Amino acid sequence: MATAMKGSHKAIGAYYERLRAFEGQGVGHELAVRSAFQDLLAEAAKSRGWTLIPELTLKVGGKLVRPDATLRDEWHLPRGYWEAKDSADVLDDEVRKKIERGYPLVNTIFEDTRRGVLFQNGREALRADLRQPDDLNF
Repeated sequence: MATAMKGSHKAIGAYYERLRAFEGQGVGHELAVRSAFQDLLAEAAKSRGWTLIPELTLKVGGKLVRPDATLRDEWHLPRGYWEAKDSADVLDDEVRKKIERGYPLVNTIFEDTRRGVLFQNGREALRADLRQPDDLNF
């Protein structure tokens, strides 16, 4: 069984380094900064034998939605979802909009590089300060 990443894990260090590089370039838009978390999430998924699949369209309650990534296991079963926002967005407002659109809330992370909100079984389960390495435990 996979263990949680510690705050000192090299993938967490790489995540912060990429964010610093984007900040140094004056870049903060979602399509750029989300790649840092995507790489971190893919590394965490790999340790569990899961695959991160970007932009997979899902049919949920008759609606089509496309999270930024779906995590699947070896049997193609979805294990979680991820939705990125940039730090200029108000994360709680963006989460509410995605919920209204029908995004799955089974095991879903919403994040904006500063904060993360985890939903499990339809309810908010955790809020994390993503600027703190130990809050990035997976």
